[in-house]
Amino acid sequence: MIRRIIPLAVIFSIVGAICPAPARAVSTQSEIEMGRISDQQIVETNVIETDPLLNAYVQKIANNVWREVARKDVPYNVKIIKDQDVNSFATLGGYIYINEGLIDFVQSDDELAGVIGHETGHIERRHVLTMQSKAEGLNLLFGIASLFSPLIYQFGNLMEAGALAKISREDELQADRTGLQLMSRAGYDPDAMMTMLAHLNVLGNAHSDLVTKYLQDHPDPGDRVNHLLGYPELDPKRVTEQQLLVQALSDEERARYEYSSLKFQKILKMNPNNAEALLGLGQDQLALGFPNKSEQTLAEAAQEGNPQTRELADERIAALREMDAQRVNLTQPDLGRLQAQLTDTKATQQQANTAIGERRDEGLDQLKQINARLQALQYEVPDISQINPPRGSRLEALLKNMNVMSRSINSAIADAGQSIKGVGSLDKNKASGLLRDSREIIREMQASLDAKPIPTDSLAVLPSYPSMFGELRSADSDMIRSIDAARASLTILDQSLGDLDQFFRDLNTSRLDFRGDVSQETYNKLAVRVQKLATAFNNAANAASQAAQLYNMARTRQLSTRITLLGLGSSKQRYATLQYALKKRFGMDGVPYAEMLHDGLTPGDITVATILAADIKSTPSEILDEAVQTHKSPVDIANEHGMHAWPLEIFTGLIYLDYTDNPQKELQTS
Repeated sequence: MIRRIIPLAVIFSIVGAICPAPARAVSTQSEIEMGRISDQQIVETNVIETDPLLNAYVQKIANNVWREVARKDVPYNVKIIKDQDVNSFATLGGYIYINEGLIDFVQSDDELAGVIGHETGHIERRHVLTMQSKAEGLNLLFGIASLFSPLIYQFGNLMEAGALAKISREDELQADRTGLQLMSRAGYDPDAMMTMLAHLNVLGNAHSDLVTKYLQDHPDPGDRVNHLLGYPELDPKRVTEQQLLVQALSDEERARYEYSSLKFQKILKMNPNNAEALLGLGQDQLALGFPNKSEQTLAEAAQEGNPQTRELADERIAALREMDAQRVNLTQPDLGRLQAQLTDTKATQQQANTAIGERRDEGLDQLKQINARLQALQYEVPDISQINPPRGSRLEALLKNMNVMSRSINSAIADAGQSIKGVGSLDKNKASGLLRDSREIIREMQASLDAKPIPTDSLAVLPSYPSMFGELRSADSDMIRSIDAARASLTILDQSLGDLDQFFRDLNTSRLDFRGDVSQETYNKLAVRVQKLATAFNNAANAASQAAQLYNMARTRQLSTRITLLGLGSSKQRYATLQYALKKRFGMDGVPYAEMLHDGLTPGDITVATILAADIKSTPSEILDEAVQTHKSPVDIANEHGMHAWPLEIFTGLIYLDYTDNPQKELQTS
């Protein structure tokens, strides 16, 4: 979006309505109307995510948080903005906006609830309205200097920081406090607000561009974590054993196995005889692949608990003891053949890495050139900030078309940049991105083959190795095609920027009549050029969108492989924990264990198929039947059915994190 050319009359009218009177004098209805006008501007100048499954996911969490608000007269609503930056913001009247990058960044529903709670806290506290009493002039109030500077950050998104771009530290901490209360009352784990900030702090310390905007708009995450620790919900000295138990049981009930196990362990440090914690930990240990530990923990629960606890523990112990007998005896795989296939896969991966690296470097050069040209264009952007185009005028039509163009440019650069940068590198001491992830997966598979002897659970995964090799090779192919599509998108952009420059020059020299409109002759001349530019930039956006689709397909394939490597198919009992997690999140539990084995499917396949089924209103069995009959991966089936690979990757990642999310790596409070 070209910020300087966006009409400011609406913003000025909003500010004018606020500034003359104290914030509390502004009625809720006026605030809602101002928020609606602001929302219209944001929607017109940004790409809003429409994926139904993803929107339903965010909306469900938001609704849970909003049931706890005090301002019942505000019609809260949330929108997802297509922007890879890790950021979110709130405006007036209940409007909250969350970037795609932030949804991709959070590691649980609870962390997202913390984000929504924080932004809701700004609205609950009326921070946007009260800022005017603290600000000196309009520039500080709405950040006009930064929001409308020309062509900043590749036509940076209008209001991307929202009206809260310059929010004060005090307001941020108040929003944290209110958000913590809201999410806790809604049943989400309050620790998730700390883990979210801790993750941000780690990314910030790594100087990641993804969080640059967030760190500009918000206080230091580490400082906020320290402040949060003083609140009753998180203060270790004030959180009771029973409160921790409630949180742990809630986490386990939502299939957050690794996270809840950490909570149970913390409880048992306080009270080693807590039978409920022992019972819960034993269940988590089974899910996480430690059946022997699970049996020991359950035995302790049976010894310490009441009759009901003992009965339940004994039932689970009996099931564990039958597990080996019930385990399906698979044919011993040909280890030599698997080793040869692994060697071939590593060789193929090395060839792909070389091709990807060359394309990535060329793509990075293209991005740099495009950015330089966009920065140079800023001096040609017309400044009509003092003009209010008449409604229905030719000038207004031109500006609306420019909004369309700017959205396409933003979208193309964001998607192309994600694909080119996201593949990462295998350079020494700089390994990153998808290339590093694929290498790590191969190393984990190699370690299992090299183990002497190979553990039983690992043996159960070996029959899935050929399928996983295929997914990794497909991921390499996706990465290559993704960068090619991204570079094609940038080429289209580059070829059209000269025409855009000329359009700006022509518009700059155009005279306005007494009504503030351009002449019909001028409009006809400019409209032809605008249409040509709009078509070109739309083509660039479509090419970049295909690049993003392929990039996220590669990410999903890697996550599917990682889920299978967890060993969830090693027994019916462990597989049941995956079915439970899928049922809780998507309302469907995949297919029966015997069917998975019979059809040669993997737990990763089951996960992807279940997510797709939820997205297109089908069933996992139908999706998997199609995959088996066509000899295609469920990821490919999802692509053919038109599912956006980005939410597919998001949800696959959330299932994986149910088993692997360990916040103690970032937190030092345990």
